[in-house]
Formats: sequence, C-alpha cells, structure tokens
Amino acid sequence: MSAQRDDSADERPSDREAGVAQFAITTLNGEWMNDWFAPDSAGGAAWRPTFVRDGVECETERAAGLLAGLIADLDADVVALQEAPSRAAELALFLDTHLAGRYRFLIGDSGGSQKLALLAKPEVGAELVGTADLVEPWLADVDGDGVVDEYRFTRDPLVCGLTLDGRPVTVVVAHLKSNFINRGEQMWRDPDRRIEFIRSALQNRRRIANEGMRVRQYLDARLDEDANSAIVVLGDFNDGPGRDLFEQQYLAHNVTDLLVGSSYRPETLFGHALVDVPAELRYSAVFDDFVTEEPQKRILLDHIVLSPAMASSAGVRKAPGSGRIEHDAWAARRTGDGVRRDERATDHRPATVVVET
Repeated sequence: MSAQRDDSADERPSDREAGVAQFAITTLNGEWMNDWFAPDSAGGAAWRPTFVRDGVECETERAAGLLAGLIADLDADVVALQEAPSRAAELALFLDTHLAGRYRFLIGDSGGSQKLALLAKPEVGAELVGTADLVEPWLADVDGDGVVDEYRFTRDPLVCGLTLDGRPVTVVVAHLKSNFINRGEQMWRDPDRRIEFIRSALQNRRRIANEGMRVRQYLDARLDEDANSAIVVLGDFNDGPGRDLFEQQYLAHNVTDLLVGSSYRPETLFGHALVDVPAELRYSAVFDDFVTEEPQKRILLDHIVLSPAMASSAGVRKAPGSGRIEHDAWAARRTGDGVRRDERATDHRPATVVVET
C-alpha cells in the first residue's frame, strides 16, 4: 500500500535551533537481519548471496542495501535496532559494508538470532549498563493455570548509558515477546482447534504483559533513585495501539499503558513521544488480521516513551512536537510492491524523537 504523508517528517535531525544541541533518536526493527549471514564459523562473519524469507529466495545485497539506505536517510544520532544479527561480527560487517564510519555500536548477548543493538554516532558517548536487577528470572503465571513459575525475558532489554552534549541519558531498548503463533491462521479457522489458538494467543499476551511489567518495575526503581533521570524506553513492544480483540475480551488490559506507569503515581508517568503524530498516521506496521477479518490493518508496534523529567525545560528534554513515524523515508526505500523481503528495507516503519539540551 502507498504511505500517507507525515508532515512532521519535514523536520530532519539536522534542523538545529540556535544555541540548542539536538539529537535524533530512532527505533528501527531490522526484520530478521540474521538471514543475511552465513552460519557461524571460525572464519568470521560472511554474507550469504541469497536467503529465503516467507518461502521466497531473496538477494542479500538488495535487502541489506535498502535497510542501510533507510538508516542513512534518517541520519539519526542514535538508532535502537531490533532483530539485529546474532553476532557482533555480523553487525560490524553490515555497518562496514554499507555505513562505514557513520556509527559505533553496542549489541546484547540475548535473543538468539534476533539480537538487540544500539548504533551511535561517534560524537555520542555510549556504554552498556549493568542490568542484573532487570533481567534475572522472576515469578509469574503466564499460562493462566494459577501457578507461578520462574519466567524471564524472551530477549533481555538492552540498557545503554548515553552522553548527549555532556549530559547523561539512559536508553532501554526492548523487543517484547511476539504474538506470532505458528500455523495460527489454520488453527483459528478450524473449529476443533480454535480454542487451542485462543489459549496460545492469551499465553503470548500474558508473557508480553509480564515483560512490560518487569520493565516498569525497573523504571520505578530508577526514578526512586533519581526522579530527574532522563530515560528513553523504545523498541518493538508487540502491542498497540489500544487493546486488540484478546485484550478486550479476555485480559482487559494492554501492555504499553502498563509500561507507561500508574495514575496513582502521576509524578512517575512516562510520556509517549508518538502522540505528536496525527491519529490516522499513528501506525508502524500493516498486516491482514485473520482473526478480525481486517485487511491491511494498521498497528503501532514500535514505541518511544520518555521519563517525566524529559517533559521539563531543564536537562535533556524532548523537543516539542518532534515525535514522528518515518512513513516517507520508509516508502522511499521500497521497490515494487514491497512484498518480497528484498523489495523493502523492513516491514516496520521507524519512529523518531528529537531530544535537546
């Protein structure tokens, strides 16, 4: 489908106000970058000439070039990357081949073939932050049987400390549990197996909710230590906007609202950067929903939320009106109808916010 214009995209990261240092922070799902690389070997990282995605053989050079082109077009100072390749050497190969000298990177050690990474321009200080109090297993009932068991993140969030114009910012990159169910459409359309699908769908959403709750507990602890902390949480939350059918009819909650915080502690509520985007453009992915029979359903999977201090006029703060979904940049890096993996940069539209000091 053709993208609608997002007028906020006219304000690029290079637009700097006089006397104010500005930095663009983008979240970007790379859509299975690991497909592009040969299996791990002692010889280091190597490209596959072709790869298969959705049963179609695709050209690696075309797909990687489209994603790199999108990253270059956005020219963000910081890029939170989900579905990065499985090894640091592979991400380094991608950057060296297509974006040489533009970014340094940090990469997590969790997530298997879908790692989390953070790209930062050389002038941005970036380091990993210890997360033992976040990623240790916790007790949760994720299958609804009334029994709590140890649970841990599908992919541990990547927590990074940035230095922007000499000021500290914590960035939490998250890719919460997927809603995907293998052969889900077949199960849903089979009356004898539909209840099996529903149970799996609810379990997935309970897992996502527990991961969101765990992140929120971590944020509360950080704010209890320093209420003025500048914290950005961003990534693919696999949730939103609002409540889907299962959240409405079974669970009565969604995940992003839980992660943003509680109205009982309004001083700790995070703000959603993408409220700046017109409602009709507030989506980052499009898919056919076989449950609700909605073709080309628009969903907001990719989010950016900011700690309360970033709404103030001191320290590192959000530039007013700067939240945007990069519809135009995404569409510019699509060829043909974008159905093949090597005809698009990614299946997610990136999202960006500008912060200033």
